[in-house]
Amino acid sequence: MDRRFEDIEVRMSYLEHSLEALDQVVIKQQERIDLLIAELMRTKQQVESGAEFVRPQSEDTPPPHY
Repeated sequence: MDRRFEDIEVRMSYLEHSLEALDQVVIKQQERIDLLIAELMRTKQQVESGAEFVRPQSEDTPPPHY
Protein backbone atom coordinates (compact mmCIF):
# COMPACT_ATOMS: atom_id res chain seq x y z
CA MET A 1 0.00 0.00 0.00
CA ASP A 2 2.87 2.41 0.78
CA ARG A 3 4.31 1.84 -2.68
CA ARG A 4 1.01 2.85 -4.29
CA PHE A 5 0.93 6.08 -2.28
CA GLU A 6 4.51 6.77 -3.28
CA ASP A 7 3.64 6.23 -6.96
CA ILE A 8 0.65 8.53 -6.65
CA GLU A 9 2.79 11.22 -5.01
CA VAL A 10 5.38 10.96 -7.80
CA ARG A 11 2.67 11.24 -10.47
CA MET A 12 1.12 14.17 -8.67
CA SER A 13 4.49 15.91 -8.53
CA TYR A 14 4.99 15.46 -12.29
CA LEU A 15 1.47 16.70 -12.97
CA GLU A 16 2.01 19.79 -10.82
CA HIS A 17 5.23 20.53 -12.68
CA SER A 18 3.50 20.08 -16.05
CA LEU A 19 0.62 22.29 -14.97
CA GLU A 20 3.00 25.07 -13.91
CA ALA A 21 4.83 24.84 -17.26
CA LEU A 22 1.54 25.03 -19.15
CA ASP A 23 0.44 28.01 -17.06
CA GLN A 24 3.61 29.84 -18.08
CA VAL A 25 2.94 29.08 -21.75
CA VAL A 26 -0.61 30.40 -21.47
CA ILE A 27 0.60 33.57 -19.73
CA LYS A 28 3.15 34.24 -22.49
CA GLN A 29 0.55 33.55 -25.19
CA GLN A 30 -1.88 35.99 -23.60
CA GLU A 31 0.82 38.67 -23.44
CA ARG A 32 1.51 38.22 -27.15
CA ILE A 33 -2.21 38.25 -27.94
CA ASP A 34 -2.59 41.51 -26.02
CA LEU A 35 0.30 43.06 -27.96
CA LEU A 36 -1.17 41.91 -31.28
CA ILE A 37 -4.59 43.30 -30.39
CA ALA A 38 -3.03 46.65 -29.49
CA GLU A 39 -1.11 46.72 -32.77
CA LEU A 40 -4.24 45.77 -34.71
CA MET A 41 -6.20 48.57 -33.03
CA ARG A 42 -3.47 51.12 -33.90
CA THR A 43 -3.47 49.95 -37.52
CA LYS A 44 -7.27 50.08 -37.65
CA GLN A 45 -7.24 53.65 -36.32
CA GLN A 46 -4.65 54.65 -38.92
CA VAL A 47 -6.73 53.16 -41.73
CA GLU A 48 -9.92 54.81 -40.46
CA SER A 49 -8.18 58.19 -40.13
CA GLY A 50 -6.89 57.94 -43.68
CA ALA A 51 -3.22 57.84 -42.73
CA GLU A 52 -0.93 56.79 -45.53
CA PHE A 53 1.11 53.65 -45.06
CA VAL A 54 3.47 54.32 -47.97
CA ARG A 55 5.92 57.11 -47.39
CA PRO A 56 6.58 59.25 -50.44
CA GLN A 57 10.12 59.04 -51.73
CA SER A 58 12.22 62.14 -52.08
CA GLU A 59 13.60 63.08 -55.47
CA ASP A 60 17.06 61.97 -54.29
CA THR A 61 15.91 58.44 -53.51
CA PRO A 62 16.30 56.08 -56.44
CA PRO A 63 13.41 53.73 -57.27
CA PRO A 64 13.58 50.33 -55.54
CA HIS A 65 14.50 48.48 -58.74
CA TYR A 66 17.89 50.24 -58.94
